[in-house]
Formats: sequence, C-alpha cells, structure tokens
Amino acid sequence: MKKWLGLVALVLVLVTLASACSTAASPTPVTTSAPASTAPATTAAVTTAAPTTAASQPQYGGTFIWIRNTGIPVLGAPPDMPTQTSTYPLASPVMENLVLTNDQEDIVPFLAQSVVTSPDGKTITFNLRHGIKFTDGTDFNAQAVKYNLQADVAAKCSGSAILSNVTSYDVVDDYTLRLNLSQYDARLLVGLAQSSIGSMVSPTALAKPTTPENAAKDHLVGTGPFIFDSWAKDQYIKFKKNPNYWQAGKPYLDAIEIRNNPTTATSVMSLQAKEVNMVENIDPSTYNQMKSQGYAVAIPSTLAFVFRLVPDSANADSPFAKLEVRQAVEYALDKAGMAQGIGLGTQYPATQLGIAKDAWYINNYPARNYDVAKAKALLAQAGYPNGFTYPIISDVRGRQDQTVAIQTYLKDVGINTTLDVADVARMASLQSNGWKGLLVPGFPNWDSFSSWTNVFLNPTLTFPSAAVPAGWVDSWNKVLGTVDFNTRMTMMQAQLKQIYDQALMIPYIYDAPRYVTDGTVMDSQWDAHNINGYFDPAGTWLKKK
Repeated sequence: MKKWLGLVALVLVLVTLASACSTAASPTPVTTSAPASTAPATTAAVTTAAPTTAASQPQYGGTFIWIRNTGIPVLGAPPDMPTQTSTYPLASPVMENLVLTNDQEDIVPFLAQSVVTSPDGKTITFNLRHGIKFTDGTDFNAQAVKYNLQADVAAKCSGSAILSNVTSYDVVDDYTLRLNLSQYDARLLVGLAQSSIGSMVSPTALAKPTTPENAAKDHLVGTGPFIFDSWAKDQYIKFKKNPNYWQAGKPYLDAIEIRNNPTTATSVMSLQAKEVNMVENIDPSTYNQMKSQGYAVAIPSTLAFVFRLVPDSANADSPFAKLEVRQAVEYALDKAGMAQGIGLGTQYPATQLGIAKDAWYINNYPARNYDVAKAKALLAQAGYPNGFTYPIISDVRGRQDQTVAIQTYLKDVGINTTLDVADVARMASLQSNGWKGLLVPGFPNWDSFSSWTNVFLNPTLTFPSAAVPAGWVDSWNKVLGTVDFNTRMTMMQAQLKQIYDQALMIPYIYDAPRYVTDGTVMDSQWDAHNINGYFDPAGTWLKKK
C-alpha cells in the first residue's frame, strides 16, 4: 500500500474513465405474472449511502435537475437514433419498456403484465397491461408493440439484430402478442429490458415525417410519467408531468430537467450553489470530498464495470502461453492496493467476471490474492527465474495511473514491460486482428449477461490472441439456447470457471458510476435494473428541506 501511494504522487496524467453504454442484454425464460391493476415490480439498487431512499411519505411537487456529463448529441425515438445507445436512458421519463430485469438479470414485467416462453423456446408471448394510452391518445396494445419492434429492426437500432430470430408476430388479441422464433436466444428478452428496442413510443407519432432536429418533438411520445417539453443539443432536456399517467398517484415531480456539462468541477459547483439536485459520474476524489462535506453520495452495488487484462496466450512464442506465467501475473497484482490508491475506497478488487449478486458468480471460488513470492515461484517453474521483458498495450481511454500500477507490480516479480498506448481505433483493430503483449483495454466491460456473451461470441471483436478452451463457441451457443434460467446460469458458471482456472482473462478492478445529490432526491432507484443512467422517474420525489 505504501508503495502504491508513493506511486500515485508520480503520476501526472489522469484520464477520466468513460461510462459504459447499454447494449442488448440477456434474458430469462418464463416470468411471473403481475396483476394488471398493480404497479410493476422493480428492484432498487443498493448503495453505499442512502440518498435515494426514504422511509417518509413521498411528497408532490418540484423539478428534479441532474447533470450527467456524457453529452446529449441526439434525441428522439429509438429509430431516430439507432446507434446512440448512450442516450437511450435520457428519454426514460417518456418511454417505458415492455419488461425490466432484476439485479440478477431475470425478467420482471412492466408494460407487459406477464411474459411466457414456451418450453422449446420457439414462442414468447407478451400479455400486456390493459387501459394504457400513449400521451397523444393512441392505445398501447399488441399492434403498437409489433409496430415498435418492426420499426427498430427496419432502422437497424443497436441491439435489434437479436430480433432477427423472430420469424413472425401474431396479434392474438388487443393485449396479447406472440413472437415466433426460428431459435431461442437468451439475450432477446434482456435486450428488450435493457435497451431501446424494448421501449415503446406511439405508432401514430412515429409515422409522422420529421427531421433529426425535430425528432424528439415529433416522435418522442410514450406511456411514461412525463411528456417531452424541449431540448438543446449537448445542453439540456426538459420534461413536464403527464397528468394522465397510468400508475395512480404518480408521478410525484412536476418536471425533470437533464443538463449536460462536460466539466465535473463546474457541475459540482452548480450542486453546491443549489442550482441542481444531482451530479452523476463524479471521480473518486470528488466523491470523497463531497462526502466529507455532508452531501449524499452513493455507488450502485448492483451495477459494475469490470477492468481486466487479456494475455496473448494463443501465441505459441509468448511467455503467456504458459499457465504458470498467467497465474503469476494475477498473484503479482495488488488489486486491493490499486482499488484504494486509484479508487480512493470507491473501487473494489475484481476476482471474477461478475460481482456477488450475479447469478453467474461462483461462490467460494478461490481467488489468487496478492502474493509476490508465489508469483516469482510460478515464473521460475515456467522457466523464467530471472523474469522477462514483454509489451503491455493499453489505450487512450484508460487511466494512466492504473497502467503504471500494473507495470510496477509486474516489475516487482520480474516481468518488465514496454508500454504501448493505442488510440481507440487501433485498440479495436488489435481486439479484432490480434496483438503481441499483455492487453489492458482502457474501456471496461459492463457486468451483464449480454456484455460477456458479446465478448466471447462477437464476430468482430474476436480477441484472436487469447486462447480459449476446446469447444468454446459451441458451448456458449448452448448457453444462449437454454430456456431455463437456472440451468443457463449453471452452464455459464462452468464456462467462466475455465477462464478463471486457466487465467485467460484476469479481472483486477470493479468500478461503478459514482454520484452525489443534495440530499433531497428520494426513491430514484438510480442505475437499477443493470442499466447505467436508468432511474424510476415515476417514483422519484424531492424531500422538502
């Protein structure tokens, strides 16, 4: 720890970690029905503090203003911004999803009151809530859901490729839609839960001709607790209360305003000046500073970004082709020291590709904890008693202090590294075409079923220089094709155990989006449902001070 704290003082360049984007995710089989008359089941994120939950009675009124610091480049219905996954949660006050996920990524009904998957996985039937209308008066029904899904496919929205397995849509009646599939893919339902392809907008509105500048005004018409008011590119979005919202007694707020400010320091100054209620995506030092000043700070414990190393273990002439060397790398890393030194107590050591709440997390799996002597012994056993020199490749999105820390720990056990910092395009090329060295992607992986299956099955980012066990792709395809959730998770654990046993990928840090509020923001469920930036606008309320 002393070594690491001394190292921090030498690092002059800090690159702020970018937020991960939502992508089409994973699903579940048969889900539990919820009565049409009740509010949809949801799961709140557990936080390190409690700024978003209060035991007192919700209060009406006020405008919730928050700063996200990640830009507002476009805004509209999903088909208007097919590649903009990062802006999807920004429209959540207006658009609602058919289904959501709980913290283990099992499916929870929302606009659909139940979802039933056939035992063979060839049909998925949505039983929709009755009596809901879009804010332009259009009925929310089976035809509307079919229209939305087909519009997303036509626009090639991010994540919509998963709908290519749908061979036909049967409108059984006004409130029942059946999807007929060529084959089951476990990512389909979670894709509907965690991305824009599952969010519903009015077919009447979506049919209107528009322009990119007017798409939000013309097309952003949903069933949600708020109505679109106005927006300005990379500046703000404003929503006003929907007086006819289908959940009785909600929403509590009069309005919501999302602001964009690329400078965290300026954003925090706005909070301190009582101009806004919340600032998201703050760095560790700001988090601790605001906490010491008595502000309500939090880190979602149900959402994680996983940083990992990927050795070129498939290269026969690489030292990392030997298991003992890969294991030595993991023993060499003081993950707890990095989490404390870099994250200042807001990050956590990573030992698996998932966190304890995940259904694919392997309980009681023995971690390779920091052990310099063990690392040196493994290197000697592999034929490198005096160590070796080899490249380490990172990219411009990564924190340079993380990379320097990794280099320092490896040097302590005899692995000297030459640093190569790639730009984003070159890093993508390396992941697709291969590399020589220890790859340290600067951009973490979102901890989700779809994120990990994308890593292992993506036809573009194939990580060809990383070795994989025999039958790897076929085994993952069997995971995707398994309807039963528990069986699927058991199979996924077996797949990941091979990664851990053979140290083919080495996780080292868990991070999550830190945020701070003025203490008035209640019951927001921030970053719940494994969606970064998603919250519950219907249930959020402001406590009077």
